[in-house]
Amino acid sequence: MSEEIKTFGLDNDEIRGNQFTKYAGKKGEVHRCGIVYTDPKAMFVGTKVHYFQRYFICKKGLCCDKVGLAKYRIGAVLVKYATDNLGNPKKPFGYEILPWMFGEQTYTKLKTADSEFPLASHDIKISCTNEDYQNLDINSCRESIWQAKAELKESILAEAKHCWEWVKKGLASDLSVEEIKDLILGTQTSSEGAADPVAPVNLDDVLKSV
Repeated sequence: MSEEIKTFGLDNDEIRGNQFTKYAGKKGEVHRCGIVYTDPKAMFVGTKVHYFQRYFICKKGLCCDKVGLAKYRIGAVLVKYATDNLGNPKKPFGYEILPWMFGEQTYTKLKTADSEFPLASHDIKISCTNEDYQNLDINSCRESIWQAKAELKESILAEAKHCWEWVKKGLASDLSVEEIKDLILGTQTSSEGAADPVAPVNLDDVLKSV
């Protein structure tokens, strides 16, 4: 049965398109950001992937034999504040909500920062030493701006919901074994695939399995 056809005006929030631009560090700039979450034990999502023309979820077989060992790709939602190039907030206050995708090296740096200043209650400053490879340095801030006022926190959490879903679906393509074979061996597949529903990542757990 086809989906029911319904009428609506310009208030339909379901029609959103690919509206998010992923966060990327920029050399010469320091960005102050906060990791947005509803559960501090589920601030991240992640899955093991390969990269060959695109990120795709490891299926343990031909992909590992031909491309190499799979590595974690991790995602989170950031609130990036409007700042100067040193990471100092501008006036009037402003921010944007961005999806953030990164690998194991950046996760290790986040874990180090969290050990001294928990990410659940502290912002971070991100500086970039190489834009092409997104080599990032991460330093903790003394407080969390987005959590300082209840009204601001509520607004940011509401805005982050759609971005969080985008992150979970956008980590990597869920290709079938045949699609992976076609991709790696040179026969292009027309299917983009969809990402697996990925599990929340606990700061204390991921690196144990890497």
